[in-house]
Amino acid sequence: MEQGALHWKRGRATVVVPGTRIRQVEAAEKSLAVLLFEDAQVDTAMTVRHRNRDMVAALGTEIEAIMSDADPSGNRQPLQRHSVQVWPVRALADLRDRVLHGSPWWRRALWYVVLGLPLAVWLPVEPLLGFFAWLLLPAGVALLRMWVGMAELDTRWVMWRRGITVRARYEADPYSEATNNCVVHFHTLDGRQVTAHPALRGRRDEIRYDPQDPSRVLAPTRVAWLGVALAAFMLTGFWGVVFSIPAILWLMELLALPF
Repeated sequence: MEQGALHWKRGRATVVVPGTRIRQVEAAEKSLAVLLFEDAQVDTAMTVRHRNRDMVAALGTEIEAIMSDADPSGNRQPLQRHSVQVWPVRALADLRDRVLHGSPWWRRALWYVVLGLPLAVWLPVEPLLGFFAWLLLPAGVALLRMWVGMAELDTRWVMWRRGITVRARYEADPYSEATNNCVVHFHTLDGRQVTAHPALRGRRDEIRYDPQDPSRVLAPTRVAWLGVALAAFMLTGFWGVVFSIPAILWLMELLALPF
């Protein structure tokens, strides 16, 4: 049942039956028969069976409810038939839509698969090393990028380039159950009052904010940030380096070839 119509699925085919096409619903024990008007042109009687008779009765009640929502003009909406494509065709169509209309990372991944594997295998370097380099490099880059995000290296780089330091007022976050979470209040250079959530409590009553996005703040810390960065590196950054080693070795052998 969806949007005032009965969706009857048989294999890969789906028949959408509006409520105005249903003439009668007959429920008997664990079986439910849906009778349509003669002009519906459905080849087989629509019968549903379920081991739970209560489920059958509930489905019959829902179907009767859409029968009462008839069009006041008396017009009967036509039946609609849909056929679902087989899995490989459906998967390829979904991939095509993602590449053409989805995130740009899908297009980059496609170029990496189409061009990266032939180059890694056909260039005059050890083919097995090239294959493993091509296979493990995306995981290595993803893990290193995760480490950068966990350690806030990208935020610190932005703040170092264009961040502005102002005095701020810290207070405990009333909506957080953690004891070390806090919010910070400050005024930007143009007079706007901003409330933000820094990742760590600063050691001084000041923060650096991004003038292009004042909600992005960085509190100056000492050893605490280094400890977080080291712990994040042991979790993700280390494995990112390990997975990137085959690509580094492959590139070194490629550069060492006489051209």
